Amino acid sequence: MAAGIHFTQEFRFYNIESNDLFLYDWPDILAKLMNTGGLASMTASFLTQFMRIPFAGTVIVSAIYVLAAFLLYKTLVRIAKTKSMAGFSLLPAAFLFLCMENDYYRFQGHVAFVMMLAALYAYVSVDKEKLRYIAGIIIVPSLYYLAGSVSMVFAVSALVYEIVTTGVKGFKALAYPVVFGATALICVKTSMVSSWEHAISPFMYYDWPSTYYFPIYAWAIVPILILAAWVVSRMDMKESFIKVLIGTGIFFSFFVAGNLYSQVHNRTFYRLIQEQYWAENEDWDRIISTADRRQPTFLVSYLNLALANKGQLVQNFRYYNPQDLSSLMYPTPNLKTGLSLQSTVYQAWGYLGSARKAAFDGNVVTPGSRHPRQLQSLIRINLVLGAHDVAEKYMNLLEKTLFYRGWAVDMRKYLGDVEAIKGDKVMGMMYASIPLTDEYARYEGVVGDMRDIFEACPSNVILSQFYELYKILEEAQR
Repeated sequence: MAAGIHFTQEFRFYNIESNDLFLYDWPDILAKLMNTGGLASMTASFLTQFMRIPFAGTVIVSAIYVLAAFLLYKTLVRIAKTKSMAGFSLLPAAFLFLCMENDYYRFQGHVAFVMMLAALYAYVSVDKEKLRYIAGIIIVPSLYYLAGSVSMVFAVSALVYEIVTTGVKGFKALAYPVVFGATALICVKTSMVSSWEHAISPFMYYDWPSTYYFPIYAWAIVPILILAAWVVSRMDMKESFIKVLIGTGIFFSFFVAGNLYSQVHNRTFYRLIQEQYWAENEDWDRIISTADRRQPTFLVSYLNLALANKGQLVQNFRYYNPQDLSSLMYPTPNLKTGLSLQSTVYQAWGYLGSARKAAFDGNVVTPGSRHPRQLQSLIRINLVLGAHDVAEKYMNLLEKTLFYRGWAVDMRKYLGDVEAIKGDKVMGMMYASIPLTDEYARYEGVVGDMRDIFEACPSNVILSQFYELYKILEEAQR
């Protein structure tokens, strides 16, 4: 399982790491905990910070899936009285795996689901009926506050459990959905949750409406499996049949994950975040050697930046761009990832005004509004442009992180020291690229701006190649 997760999601983990930067700052932590689903959100943010480490994302996500399957298995065993449902306990994890294919899905949804399963297992482990009902009434609103709308799955699953195990008396558990509805109503009316759609559905764990409804399947399958476990408990099965049932459940879970993954996997987007990771690590050879001519390569792209770094952009551009060149003048931004692309390429050009805007916008549209690479870009650009107080503000944020603190502390030596900025390899080139006209307002379009930057810094070999190419494409459009 872990091998499959790593093979299909390795670079998505690096992308997820930047979604909500965890700050070791008590006011920030307490602010998160005060929000609906705050504990799940904070826990997810804490875990995802480690995904920048190779294989860490695979380990974390695999552990989440194993824990989810184990908790559901223990719950189902108490109902079925046998291990027959063990294979099917993997099914919700299969749907959680498919949730990762949507870039707008937050890892908070994974953590919240496991919290719900832990609460459900604790609930069914209470033998005394009265204590169990009291526990259920307490768990529903508490889980809603700590984990979010996934509390509905607990309410429905606990209701189904009571009905199948205690008969007519179990209908008293209808109080659970009622309590859930009242809790959701209060949260919507007090603006703790933005809308009813978010209050009662998995959309609470999305930054944008989802086109894949796998979280709904993961939620719905839990009460269905509880009902199935009850049916199994009433059957007299031989040991051999139990093994067959376990094997069937395992096969079906992996089949669902593999078959649906092949249908919904966005190869183009995954390629983009691969190149994003390699560009951040300046692995230009990897980007070029794995390039696919069948994929459209827009002029502002990591591949073209890699070619420029190797001094090969002008002569090899048409090889990697066999389509209509007039359609390649501008990139196709995909919110966070597209803005990250623009920020990276524009910085390499010395196109500082646009680079800063892309970095700022990319940081804003990040779910936690703290994108570590965009914050680093904003620090460099603001230092170069003389806005040292703004740069220091972003340094203060990164200094509260685990993995970026050292970098931010080291950058403080440039505050108020223009000569040190000029002497830095990256910022020195950016400083030299500031046009003699105006570093902020640009009016002549991309080619005119490139001309001004090139005149200010002819030694910028990255810009010079793009500038030559843009002039060629501009002539082709006339």
